[in-house]
Amino acid sequence: MSFEVDPPESDPQRTPSGNLEDGQTIFETTRLQEPVAQADGDKTPSVPPAQMSFLHPTSLIFDFLAHAKTYIVPALIGLFYGATEGQGFLLIISAVIIIPTLLHSIFSYFTLRYCISDNQLIVREGIFNRNIRTVPLARIQNIDSVQNPLHRLFKVAEVKIETASGTKPEAVLRVLSVDKMNSLRSAIFESPAHLESNNPTGESPAMEDGQSLPSANVPPNIPENLLKIPLSWLFKAGLASNRGMVLVSISLGIFFQFTNDKFNFSVKGIADLIRSSVDSTEVTETPQSPLVVFGLSLLAILTVLALIRLLGVGWYVLRFYGYQLQRNGNDLRISCGLWTKVSASIPVQRIQFISIHRSLLMRWWGMAAIRIETAGGDSSQNENSTESISKRWFIPVIAEDRVAVIMQSLRPDLFWDETNFDFKTVSPKTTQRLIRISCIQSAMLGLIGLPISLAWGWIPGALLLPIFLLYAFKKGRSMQYARGSNEVVYRSGIFYRKTSITFFDKIQTLHVNQSPFDRRWGMATLCVDTAAAGPAGHRMQIAYLDEHFANDEFKRLRINAAGREPVFG
Repeated sequence: MSFEVDPPESDPQRTPSGNLEDGQTIFETTRLQEPVAQADGDKTPSVPPAQMSFLHPTSLIFDFLAHAKTYIVPALIGLFYGATEGQGFLLIISAVIIIPTLLHSIFSYFTLRYCISDNQLIVREGIFNRNIRTVPLARIQNIDSVQNPLHRLFKVAEVKIETASGTKPEAVLRVLSVDKMNSLRSAIFESPAHLESNNPTGESPAMEDGQSLPSANVPPNIPENLLKIPLSWLFKAGLASNRGMVLVSISLGIFFQFTNDKFNFSVKGIADLIRSSVDSTEVTETPQSPLVVFGLSLLAILTVLALIRLLGVGWYVLRFYGYQLQRNGNDLRISCGLWTKVSASIPVQRIQFISIHRSLLMRWWGMAAIRIETAGGDSSQNENSTESISKRWFIPVIAEDRVAVIMQSLRPDLFWDETNFDFKTVSPKTTQRLIRISCIQSAMLGLIGLPISLAWGWIPGALLLPIFLLYAFKKGRSMQYARGSNEVVYRSGIFYRKTSITFFDKIQTLHVNQSPFDRRWGMATLCVDTAAAGPAGHRMQIAYLDEHFANDEFKRLRINAAGREPVFG
């Protein structure tokens, strides 16, 4: 099953390129025949309805579930109790909630159609308010797909098509069959328009001295396997993460939300339960020694911590099981997931920012994680969304000895070796400034505690002062900055270390900030921004730099960024 996309000079009466098993057309490549003039003088193509394709029939189910997921459970409960208990008003309320959503899904299925024509993806929907969207194939950057267990049961997937122009998908096709999805991906990424836009010259990028870099292009139909994450890596990543704590918090919230009033799980209720159990104990029993009580308490704490870590392992396995990273031409393709399978495509030239994350345990085990930021990314995406696989969780865990190879794949002109960069630390006055802040924080804690207890209120501030001072000393030494031949590198963090890289041709804005306190200490903050939205969680804002050094670097980066052409993989 395949598609053919008409080049600009093709015959306008070309026949359909692909057919379903029952003879239905998958995509029509017939040239659009009814141009409609727009206000700006351009022409919007129009395709006869018979030449456009419907979504998969199960779209009715998935569209309904997608729109009704916030209230489907209470609505079903209302239908159940209304039918069994004879509560008519519950049936009416549930019907009022469900029926409009069901009608919306039915109309959406019968009105949404799509096709490929004139090197454009065309999506038409609506009856009264008809909406026609045209997306040039050359502008399409990502084609992401999501498959939960219900999708896999019907052999379908939800497909999202993105460009670099915005933070939302240009089109959401809910749902397509797996065969149609694969054909759509091939038709777009292997179309002449898309290949030409990604590599307009057909040559390898050049270095500053005129030498050509080795081409990273791979024939589109021969994917190159870059990385497969084994289960042992996911196990280590789960143990090193705090995802289990998040799951415990969510579980407790759900538990308390759905617990009825006869179970009082408030702090007062727990205290009353403990007091009643103590009062009911016979006085003739031998009291436990303090050492036994301490041991049991320690065992309980360690059990809870172990459970939290195991939950973190479970989260990583469910999310990233079977992770595979491939390169197909100039596109990176990710697939992973045990419960919900996610597939994402990332054009190499769209990568704006690369960040390497290493927690304390990850460093001990020789592991790291790589996150990226892409043009047009959505900063509102949270860590639990499936769309964040290709952004926030690009490579969830990787061995340190594989990092350099992956970095070379992401950026062919980057020969990554962190030890070769000439890192500059922040201003020598930083430690002194942070120590003063630590002393002020300790004094404020003491002042807060004194009204509570004149004799002991000052103790928390005094005990925390050494920790504050150590943190101030370590923080000043952890922030480092380096400028390479074509990149800017910034690393920071004490326990959780992050090293981020961006490139001269990706820099969008540069500015230097100075607060009144910065001017007092002769410091400044150098900010380097790209077109990305920031899901990597490490903004390149280098604070506490010496004022003269920050201004000099600002001038050098401005010159370097002004005359650079984008370097594509």
